[in-house]
Amino acid sequence: MPSVLENGSDKMNQSRYVLVVDDEPLLCRMVSAMLMRAGYETSIATNGRDALQSVVQRAPDIMTLDVMMPDMSGIEVARQLRTNPQTTGIPIIFVTALDRSVSMDLRRFTEEPGVYHMDKPFSREQLLMQVTIALQTKESQIVV
Repeated sequence: MPSVLENGSDKMNQSRYVLVVDDEPLLCRMVSAMLMRAGYETSIATNGRDALQSVVQRAPDIMTLDVMMPDMSGIEVARQLRTNPQTTGIPIIFVTALDRSVSMDLRRFTEEPGVYHMDKPFSREQLLMQVTIALQTKESQIVV
């Protein structure tokens, strides 16, 4: 019997929308494919400005966000999202091949609620587990 992480037709994920942000298009497509096989709807942004524009057009349930990008760092994208009341609650999974120059900023940011971190390279199982945890945490904090 397949686990929830392995079940590509998991109905629980079908209505979930994930924005995948990374300046490496191949990595974006790979992450997007992993998520789509698990039943998530995805879209891709390959830089910080496109990510912010995508969020305005349609707010994701969660986003994966590369830290080191040439036009705007993932940390700056996250700062801008956190200053807007409409986007402040979007869970963010920072994805990085950690560079010591950003480690302090990243550490400060990941101490905030709804912010997670995953090192490159990562497995499909790690990605799906992190997405599941972030979404479950977000849902448990929603007050009806």
